[in-house]
Amino acid sequence: MNNKLASLGGVFAALLFSGLLQAQAQATSASKQDTPARQVEASTQQMAVEIQQKIEQLDAQRQADFQEWRQVRRELLLLEAYNERQSQWNQRLQDQITSLEEQLASLDTTREALEPLLQQMAERLGEFIQHDLPFKQDQRLFKVKSLNNLLARVDVSHAEKLRQLLTAYRNEVEQGRSLEVSQEFLQLGDAKEKQRLTLLRVGRIGLYYLSEDEQKAGYWSAQKNTWLALNSSERQQVIRGLALAEERGLPEFLSLPLSVPLRTATSTRLEVN
Repeated sequence: MNNKLASLGGVFAALLFSGLLQAQAQATSASKQDTPARQVEASTQQMAVEIQQKIEQLDAQRQADFQEWRQVRRELLLLEAYNERQSQWNQRLQDQITSLEEQLASLDTTREALEPLLQQMAERLGEFIQHDLPFKQDQRLFKVKSLNNLLARVDVSHAEKLRQLLTAYRNEVEQGRSLEVSQEFLQLGDAKEKQRLTLLRVGRIGLYYLSEDEQKAGYWSAQKNTWLALNSSERQQVIRGLALAEERGLPEFLSLPLSVPLRTATSTRLEVN
């Protein structure tokens, strides 16, 4: 009897051990099948997180670009308004030159009648230069002085005197359409002596200086009739503007105060490309 029970116990143990092995094998097989699915799910979740982050970054960049566009657009409209006024001024000056040319071409009068007209043209040119932005002022006023000396000569024809006057007028008109860099000696503020400065001129709407050591910069204020200092950020803009004028940099926008204020804005900035 005891032997039979022992035999049955051995069979039961063998069956139990075989069942455990089979269950373990099934669990291992299920685990192996489940691992790829979990990996796919984890990869999908990570990809979704990355996509959401990129969407947020693009949205933030879009908002920043839109704000920058609005600012550039506003300042561009102000500059266009001033350019329109400048264009009208240039056109009036050109019309005056054309009118004088037509009048003098058809003028059949005596020497005494023509000379006062030429003298008046030279005087007006000198007055204009004295009230204009102070760039190359000595050189330009010297030109007017030379014209006055020319008008006083009796060995020069009226046609030549007129030609010289109109050439000077045309040169002044062209000054309002150019971007130029020059080296000049200027006296700033309460300084007792003149110092050598680099000037950046943008037509007749902006005139800026930079010291030789590039540590100081400023701009001419026509409203206050004096030079005003620029801050460090604006000084860097002047340096970049000089590089553009000398074709040492790529075209870009520059933000600088105008020398001549716009009537449409209380605070104006200049953008040049």
